Amino acid sequence: MRIVDLSFEIHTGAPVFSAYPTPIVHKWVSIEEHGYYANLLMLIEHTLTHVDVPAHFIKNGLTVEKIPLDKFIGKGVVIDVSHKPPKSEITVEDIEKALKELNIAIGPGWILLFYTGYDKKIGTPDFFNHPGLGWAASQYIARLNINAVGMDAPSIDHEPYPAHKTLLSQGIVIYENLTNLDVLIGNTGFKFIGLPLKIKAGSASPVRAIAILE
Repeated sequence: MRIVDLSFEIHTGAPVFSAYPTPIVHKWVSIEEHGYYANLLMLIEHTLTHVDVPAHFIKNGLTVEKIPLDKFIGKGVVIDVSHKPPKSEITVEDIEKALKELNIAIGPGWILLFYTGYDKKIGTPDFFNHPGLGWAASQYIARLNINAVGMDAPSIDHEPYPAHKTLLSQGIVIYENLTNLDVLIGNTGFKFIGLPLKIKAGSASPVRAIAILE
């Protein structure tokens, strides 16, 4: 068994959307002064590697603590879209072609992941210029009735946020800011786990996402 870490390290000053506060990890007490060590965390729910749930975009949608845990676990597959131009749209054709080449059909219990390569651009001006899902691809994915969708970029789409509105309205959760997806290209049906914190009325949660390769 091999475990692949798909999560970024949370640290002070990590990049987030402009509407969000910059995360802070601050030493609150120290062994030298207090006899024990602990940090104070100040961060938005959508910091670095995280999962979005329906309440993020859907009025009266389910919040993170109310989502069944099996939504955050599933059989994973990675589609390589790293060839797509900046801010371009990931299409139905991109998805169907990749799944055909992998010779698999996905549905309930699956987690569909997109490798853009933009995790390597974190902290640069290009980080937010990643490709994203449009309306057609989002509707196509929604019909597959899978557990979740994820991407190694700060968002799976751009304004007007077609993927967030379409997928979250159907109860499909969304992982963003994943990393190391390139390691998984060509592997199908690996076990994906990305459990959230049990945040009361949460719209999202940081996660420690992993892939388990048997």
